[in-house]
Amino acid sequence: MEMTKTELIEFCSQGKKVRVDQPFNKPAHRNQIIFDALRHEESRKIFGLVYEKAGNLYIDLKSDPVRMDELVEAFPYILPGQHFTKKNWLTLDIRQVPAKDILRKFVDASYQLTD
Repeated sequence: MEMTKTELIEFCSQGKKVRVDQPFNKPAHRNQIIFDALRHEESRKIFGLVYEKAGNLYIDLKSDPVRMDELVEAFPYILPGQHFTKKNWLTLDIRQVPAKDILRKFVDASYQLTD
């Protein structure tokens, strides 16, 4: 699926009270990856982490740990979590996600699991 980083952040924020910040970025480092943390507006808990790496767009989302291995094995666009605990988080390769409704389900689940 083709989507820019800005479009992905807007898509993930639709219908939710979201605050976006960049808490993990270190301005002094060159060639850094810019991480945009998607947070619940009130609690400030992170439900998503959007970033670009090697020209590809990714999002880390919280997921049900019981299904994690099954999801990673079944779908090529789902990777073990890259930046949080691999037990509770997964990473989606946005260019490989086949449809927005699939992405919506993962985003909504992460939002609910972190509320």
